[in-house]
Amino acid sequence: MQSKRFETSPKFKGGTIRINSKKIKKGIVFVKCTKRNVFCTLMDLLDEKVKTSCSLRVPPYVNEYNERENPYVRGVLLGELFGRKIIELGYNNLTIFLGSGLNKGRRGFLRGLGHTKSISISCLRLGSGYPHNGCRPAKVRRKKNRTKPKLFR
Repeated sequence: MQSKRFETSPKFKGGTIRINSKKIKKGIVFVKCTKRNVFCTLMDLLDEKVKTSCSLRVPPYVNEYNERENPYVRGVLLGELFGRKIIELGYNNLTIFLGSGLNKGRRGFLRGLGHTKSISISCLRLGSGYPHNGCRPAKVRRKKNRTKPKLFR
């Protein structure tokens, strides 16, 4: 009995697939959140970096209540800005990896990216999840009470 040989399919050139004469260009978006900033990177399927952006590049917005820099609002604006850049580059289908950081900006980024209508998100993966009940707190240090003996008054 002879063993069958399986042929591997050819690699995609830049992640472009044709379905029903419609060109679908796939991309991967990596989102990393720090305490005050959100970084995002667009890569194609051949692991080549195409576009990067951070939340410091967003246009200035109206700060109604004179609050501190709001990472959620900056994340929404970054998502809309990055979505427009993705459409200009011709990407239709995205896989999103939400990396480290539990900043509110990553939720805002997804909402802002969802406002762009022509982008479809095929997969969403969380890198570090939300804590279920948090870590166990450290033991409280008990200070020794030193009292002087009151023998002679």
